[in-house]
Amino acid sequence: MTGDRVKNKTLLIRAVTAMLVAALVSTAAACGGGSGGGSGGGDSSSSPSITVSSKAFTEQILLGEMYAQAFEEADYNVERKLDLGSEQVMDKSLQDGTIDVYPEYTGTAYVAILKKPPDSYPKTEKETYKQVAEFYKNRKDTPMQMLKPAPFNNNYGIVMLSKTADEMGIENLDDLAAESDQLVFSSYSEFQNRSDGYDNMKENYPQLDFEEIKIVNDLGIRYKALADDEADVGIGFTTDGQLASPELKVIEDPKLIWPWYYPAPVITQEFLDKNPDAEKILNEVSASLDADKMRELNGAVDLEQEDPEDVAQGHLEDAGIIN
Repeated sequence: MTGDRVKNKTLLIRAVTAMLVAALVSTAAACGGGSGGGSGGGDSSSSPSITVSSKAFTEQILLGEMYAQAFEEADYNVERKLDLGSEQVMDKSLQDGTIDVYPEYTGTAYVAILKKPPDSYPKTEKETYKQVAEFYKNRKDTPMQMLKPAPFNNNYGIVMLSKTADEMGIENLDDLAAESDQLVFSSYSEFQNRSDGYDNMKENYPQLDFEEIKIVNDLGIRYKALADDEADVGIGFTTDGQLASPELKVIEDPKLIWPWYYPAPVITQEFLDKNPDAEKILNEVSASLDADKMRELNGAVDLEQEDPEDVAQGHLEDAGIIN
């Protein structure tokens, strides 16, 4: 009987050992120890991870999605926090480590992050970028980099129906200001409150005095208000997909009252130090874009109701950035 007991004990030990090994393998798989991650494949446990974010409007979501897919192609594990909030929310999230990168506009950073007044706006896009990039680089607590901007300026666009503007002889903001007391302006909350927004426009064109200002925070509804004759003038952005239509006219700003708004990735220095290839990945995305292309991509989402993920993927494939 002693031999049988020894044999049974040995079998019991082997069974318990097998169960423990199986449990460990199962736990590792549940914790992400298996293969997966980005579209480039590979072992996700050995791939770098990045959290990509964006502000809460179409162009930002598209840019953020392009960054995310480009990183996935390079075999990064990507977490998306798109449509997150304002530039203040984004900047705080970078500083506290909630996110690693998001697209920002040079002029927006100059106004809202550096908090520079309108009378200090640089005269060129290069000077705007230089000052903003230096600010990020020299931050004491959380140094960052603003990488190369995409080669287009997404500025404010004061928009009218072409027919209405032509009938009233309105070509520029001086003309608009002279006729403004007969016109309804469809604006949005942030433009009314930002230092580079409505007050800046009124200071530079002092005749401006609209009959009524309607606050409409949805961009699509602002354009619809023009089409439905519920407003005469609207505020949009020069890369909006709607502006491909000849029925709309952007009113010229002869005094150049706004800074330059070139989109560029803002990323923490800590992340770049650990992942130096990230700069090349992001710069390649930025270089693939221009104003016409961005307007086309925005229009695909806002007018054709396509999914931003699909639109971003199509562009990156066409540009040869992803397979």
